[in-house]
Amino acid sequence: MTKLPLIAFTALVAAAGLAAPAFAATSTNAVGNPNIVPSCNTGNSADLLDAQKDALATQLQLSTKAGASIDMWGGCFQVTTHENGKSVVAYYDPDSLNLVARQVS
Repeated sequence: MTKLPLIAFTALVAAAGLAAPAFAATSTNAVGNPNIVPSCNTGNSADLLDAQKDALATQLQLSTKAGASIDMWGGCFQVTTHENGKSVVAYYDPDSLNLVARQVS
């Protein structure tokens, strides 16, 4: 077996890591892939997380949405809202506030 495919695979994985360092995914419900569970890595203090949580709530205008909430799940902000009679759960990276995953049920 040649080492070239392993080297190519390693380079591809490294490049993907550089392109999307905000999250690491494991398995169930990510944007575009129903078999991915979001997991966010953050080393932020509780005070910084609270500030980021407030910033995300403002960005998403959650104060205008009945029943909206933000919790921590897998190191991500888990935002629950209700749209058109459906429950929407979205996961955001606490560092960048980028959307990591979204599930509608």
